[in-house]
Amino acid sequence: MKAPLSFISLLTLLSGCSPESQLISNTVTCNNDEYILSLPEDISAYRNAMAEFSQIGGTNPLQSTSYKNKCIPKTSFKDLSQTSAQEIFDATYKDAGRVTHFRIKNNVAYVELKANTEGWSGVSASLAAVNPIIKRNLFLNSKVEEVIVGEIK
Repeated sequence: MKAPLSFISLLTLLSGCSPESQLISNTVTCNNDEYILSLPEDISAYRNAMAEFSQIGGTNPLQSTSYKNKCIPKTSFKDLSQTSAQEIFDATYKDAGRVTHFRIKNNVAYVELKANTEGWSGVSASLAAVNPIIKRNLFLNSKVEEVIVGEIK
């Protein structure tokens, strides 16, 4: 019982919302050969709000974001991370969401995107929107306790 409570607490902290509003209302039941892909309902508005939050501050948009969940075929956690990132990046920068390095060690997932090593002007605002979604999807589908997104050295 301790692990599910820790997971819910962690997800609550990550999303900034109560588990009831984030998980129960959007619950999808997937088969054993599927992952849940959880994305903001309005990706463009989410991306803009996270960019503003990362540059100006204020209230974290994760606290008010509504998510839509769907089942996708299960492949690997690396692929899940990449799909999560590419769904959030603007169409012009989809390749920036390619996962260049991925590993799980001691229940910690390390994810490096192409954007982490080949940035552009404004990449930090884009990553501010992408990173929480990668984390959300890994927490929903794996037993990792921590996710670190950034350059892996």
